[in-house]
Amino acid sequence: MSQLRFLSPDLARDDLGFAPLARSPLERLLRAAGATFEERHGWAVAASVPGEEERLARVGLADLSHLAKFEVRGGGGPMDGVEDAVWHGIRPDRSLVLAPTGRAGWLRDRLERAVPLVLDQTASYAILAVVGPEAPAAMRRVTHLHHFPASGDVAHVAGHVLVRDGGFWVVVPQEYGHYVLEVALDAAGAFGGGLVGVDALDRARA
Repeated sequence: MSQLRFLSPDLARDDLGFAPLARSPLERLLRAAGATFEERHGWAVAASVPGEEERLARVGLADLSHLAKFEVRGGGGPMDGVEDAVWHGIRPDRSLVLAPTGRAGWLRDRLERAVPLVLDQTASYAILAVVGPEAPAAMRRVTHLHHFPASGDVAHVAGHVLVRDGGFWVVVPQEYGHYVLEVALDAAGAFGGGLVGVDALDRARA
């Protein structure tokens, strides 16, 4: 079963001509950097940032807070049929599951049929991607965790670090997202890195 469905951004509905638009806690710093935003699946997403290609060649920081995020309890590890989801085991009986925003509804239904408890944490967490050749060095300046994936102290905030896209996804409570990005920017700047848009990540994967 799931609880607190009113916290699920993908369940917000257009009403009386008003279209809800979810925003990331990292948005302010991206707008200050001149990022171009696009609406994608009900989220304002930073698609590109001026000068991002040069930064991505060193270490790029991208905002993935728009991804769907579910906490499952009592269901064990990854399940068959949800290959496009990213699983992070917090404890043997507790996992964080991340997926493309457009798959949120399908994934929620699939999880609810399989595990005892599903909590939609999409609005509760921010996700920062740290990618590029200098990503490991930048991460060493941000956290004392030595092995990934792991959960623990990230910039003095309790978070989760996943290994993805040749780099890392840093998942932290949304109220600390702006602060953690500031710390990561300081770390990345030492290597000539900085903010990039999500479309730059797609090009890097290709």
